[in-house]
Amino acid sequence: MEPSSPESKSKRIILTVVVFLLFGAWLYYVGWASKISARTVLMPEIPEWSTYLLIGSITGLTAAIRTLYKRPERKTAIQALNYFTGWFCLGFILSLNGYDTATYLLPGKIISYKSSYELRYPGPSRGKFGRCEAGLWIEDKSTSRWIELCTNKMDLDKNIQQGMQLVWVSARTNRIGSYIMSYTFIYN
Repeated sequence: MEPSSPESKSKRIILTVVVFLLFGAWLYYVGWASKISARTVLMPEIPEWSTYLLIGSITGLTAAIRTLYKRPERKTAIQALNYFTGWFCLGFILSLNGYDTATYLLPGKIISYKSSYELRYPGPSRGKFGRCEAGLWIEDKSTSRWIELCTNKMDLDKNIQQGMQLVWVSARTNRIGSYIMSYTFIYN
């Protein structure tokens, strides 16, 4: 077995650092996008899940076909299926929350409006780590859809006083959806 040269060791180290940086950037994006997604409501006509499945399918098919044409004598249908499955999952995961981040990043107008609200206990799910203590349901005027925001009983007790039946909402809105920037409880 030949000892590896210092140049190949440095190339491996650089490649490893780049892979870890890309993975770290992807993890940061996933966290950032999921925070945005919790405050975003999309227009009813946006085909969110269909788009994510389509992107995953196109990515998977491209990888499978490319694999079969690269060296067809060495590839089997099972290997092509494995490539399709892996790349489908990657394309699907990378496209998740794409509409939500587009709603947040694309230009639009900032609107403010009064809305009715509803409180529910417990609140929305926080993934596999449980649920929020309370959920605040707000009707978004630009999309005519309801969104559930995560909150807790202490914040609600501090901000809601007797007789406050409405919420004043500030939202950034565009043709894709609305991003709820802030809300304040108000009297009718």
